[in-house]
Amino acid sequence: MCDFEEFMFTCGHSTFRLKSYCHFARNDPNHECCSVKKLRNIWDQDYPCDGCQARARGQDGGQGYQQYQLGRGDYQGDPRS
Repeated sequence: MCDFEEFMFTCGHSTFRLKSYCHFARNDPNHECCSVKKLRNIWDQDYPCDGCQARARGQDGGQGYQQYQLGRGDYQGDPRS
């Protein structure tokens, strides 16, 4: 059973990262684990995820900033379309 950590961001998104391989994955040439994946830790972060930060900076044409300001799930799409 490989161990994973989850990182929870203020925007509501989360990401998983491998903490350690299990015995079988360490010995597999491709590090494939066919067993259950164990969640070891959940870490709360004080900031939004990288994607939401990029949208807030306007690196997606400005549409993401509206979504970031309204909160998750409130964004209805581009009003110009």
